[in-house]
Amino acid sequence: MQLASRGRKGMAAMLDRLRKLWVERPAVIAASVIAPVAFVVTLLILFVVVGNGDQAPRQQQAAELDAQPTADEQQQAAATRQTNVVEIEVKTGDQSQQAQDGASAAEDPGSRQQAQADATQSQAAQPDQPDAQASAVSDVTESDEQDARPQPPTEVAGMPVVPLSSVIEDDLDEEALKHGTDGSEGGILPIDNGVVVSSRDEDQTRWELIVPSASLKSAIVKVGRTPSGAMGAPDNPYVIGWLDSSAAPGESGNTLLAGHRDFEDLSGNIGTGVCWELVSTQPGDHVLVRDNEQGIYYVYTVTETATVDPRDQDSARYLWNTDEPVITLITCTGSFNADTHQYSHRLVVVAELAAVASADA
Repeated sequence: MQLASRGRKGMAAMLDRLRKLWVERPAVIAASVIAPVAFVVTLLILFVVVGNGDQAPRQQQAAELDAQPTADEQQQAAATRQTNVVEIEVKTGDQSQQAQDGASAAEDPGSRQQAQADATQSQAAQPDQPDAQASAVSDVTESDEQDARPQPPTEVAGMPVVPLSSVIEDDLDEEALKHGTDGSEGGILPIDNGVVVSSRDEDQTRWELIVPSASLKSAIVKVGRTPSGAMGAPDNPYVIGWLDSSAAPGESGNTLLAGHRDFEDLSGNIGTGVCWELVSTQPGDHVLVRDNEQGIYYVYTVTETATVDPRDQDSARYLWNTDEPVITLITCTGSFNADTHQYSHRLVVVAELAAVASADA
């Protein structure tokens, strides 16, 4: 009883103090009351905010986990992708059959070894594909090279183009022809005694002269006239000069050609020229002009050979033009004058166009 009485008295005394403090200092009482309440409210707000913030990421993580496939689902998707790749892959012939056998073996593990054995046997039975492909490539390359070669025309100068073997009796062995070159030596003769410049690029032609009876095969170059108006001779003793104002080979008219029998070059060296054996040529022999651009031969037959004095006016008739396509080939012959470095006579070979031929296949 005494304790209860004491407690009530103490409470009453505390309330009296609070009333006095409220009267004397109301701001202190208000602050002491508001501060705990504000603290509690602040804790409640923080709890709510933090709780919601943690809940959102957890909800997002939960959603992402739910969206991820399981391990079984991933394996099933991978198997589906592999199946799709096999289905769209283009296969032909035995490859398609091998793909079907492989699929069957995958469905039936017990038959996988048998499928592998069948595939090995099939590969062994197949031919060597790389060799077959190489052979095919070689055939295509040879075909392309043949297509790239110039095809000879079927008719030239009103004459049909025939095989060369049908025109000349003996095989043309060009390796045995020892007189003449392609002219790569250049101009090695002094420009006098009828020699003119003829080794420039603009003097080159597409023709070659071949005279089997004279063992002659050489390039043909352009030559002009000497200061006196005579037909010039080339500055290279190993080629044939064509007077570029005369008819071209194969054309109607007189094609004038000239070559050296022998020579003395700028260094004093003496040698035999391209026409060294022309004296052996007789009527009935062949004179050929090869056109390297068209891949054909103009085949002439020798009709006349003559030794003439260049001072004789009658010899000039061999330089006249003609209605028919002919070749007149001229070289030096007779006695040699060491003082003038000239021969006394000229050897003239006249040949008429007999055929136009293509090289034998």
